[in-house]
Amino acid sequence: MQLDRFDKQILEILTHEDLNLNELSERINLSVSSVHRRIKLLIEANVMTSLKREINYAKLGFKLHILLQVSLSKHDSETFDVFLAEIESIAEVINAYLVTGQSADFIVELVAKDMENYSEILLRRIAKIDNVTALHSSFVIKKYDVFNCHSMLSHI
Repeated sequence: MQLDRFDKQILEILTHEDLNLNELSERINLSVSSVHRRIKLLIEANVMTSLKREINYAKLGFKLHILLQVSLSKHDSETFDVFLAEIESIAEVINAYLVTGQSADFIVELVAKDMENYSEILLRRIAKIDNVTALHSSFVIKKYDVFNCHSMLSHI
């Protein structure tokens, strides 16, 4: 998909700001229907996934944000599918990434209300999934939004 300046502006703005279609339309001087159509095309082309708004989990009582490295004993699609099905049933899991270059097979992003809640999720749910051999937790201290969409888009 070839991006024009309006598409690039839409991506740049939506990367950093939570605007509705009217505000976005005013910002880039395009009609609301044109902005909507462009966003729909960007989603259909898988350039962006959706207009999903980011949830502030801390405001909902989830004080801990964890990146959990998970190692599995087997490395085949069936084992991965079983693992993914199991973690999908855990409400506190918000993302999962199959990774390479790490000692882990997956990085699972999750939230927990407190350490007791996290311990229950880790020891009674995730550690009991078939073929899980190692778990390593990293706690997010602060999130920084450093993605510079404008610089990246200027190279396209």
